Amino acid sequence: VTRRKVRKNRKRNLKLHQSLGRHPARVQGMASRRLTWNRQTNAQISWDPAPLYCLQSRVKMGAKVRVIQKATIELKNELKKDNKDKETRLFKHFDVNFKGMLQKLVAHIEETKSKLKMLADQINDITDQVEDVKQVFTARVETAEQLASNADEKATAANSECKKLGDRLAVLEDECRRNNIRIEGIPEKRESSSPVKFAVELLSKIIEDDFKLDIGIAAAYRTNRPSTFKPRSFIVRFERLRYEIIYENTHIRIFPDFSPATAAKCITFYSIKQHLRRAEIRYSLLYPAKLKVVIEDQFYIFFIFSEFIKST
Repeated sequence: VTRRKVRKNRKRNLKLHQSLGRHPARVQGMASRRLTWNRQTNAQISWDPAPLYCLQSRVKMGAKVRVIQKATIELKNELKKDNKDKETRLFKHFDVNFKGMLQKLVAHIEETKSKLKMLADQINDITDQVEDVKQVFTARVETAEQLASNADEKATAANSECKKLGDRLAVLEDECRRNNIRIEGIPEKRESSSPVKFAVELLSKIIEDDFKLDIGIAAAYRTNRPSTFKPRSFIVRFERLRYEIIYENTHIRIFPDFSPATAAKCITFYSIKQHLRRAEIRYSLLYPAKLKVVIEDQFYIFFIFSEFIKST
């Protein structure tokens, strides 16, 4: 019977707590902890009203908690409102400062824009000046190039004229040396102290002796100038006179005495003459410095050394 009452009371407390929204297992544990039992008789000695008291205390505590929650919500609302006011004031302050900074920035941009415009104008002026200088410089360069071209043409003409004058001078010098002869092969110191006397004796001995005279004709023609009173002159030009003479058991040679310029031109054919002599090919030097080669009764004339090399 006693246990039955205990179970009945436990069920009643459980329903009470369930009506208040408590968890059944938790309420059952609370009620069972409040019972006192006699270990010998295994029966309930007294009933502990603590669970019900705790339940009432908890109800009061819940009311206080709700009051605190309400106060907390009101405090949150006030804080939100206060924060909103602060945000509004801060936004206004920021808006004012931002507008001021923006105005300063716009003013600075305008100032920079004006400076850039002035700089662009200066650059345009400098560009115009540079273009003027460029045009002047180009004109002067063209003038200098024209002058240089004219100078080159004049220099070329002057060089050509100098060459012509040099050739004419060589011809004049050769004409002045026409009465001279060049004798090669005479031993050294044979003329002693009187070269003139030795030359007279040498030529006298040559004339008295019998020697072979080889004469070659270079060209024959009449003058271009017409004459109404008498026939034109007939010109015969000899290549040169060559003497082969033995004087005191020494072979000597006599050549025309040319100017240094003509002699230098003749020297350029020296190696060719040696090859022609070895090949037993007839050749001769024409005035002033032309090589005449006879091959199979045909003759060829070369004015410069390179022409002979190309032809061979």
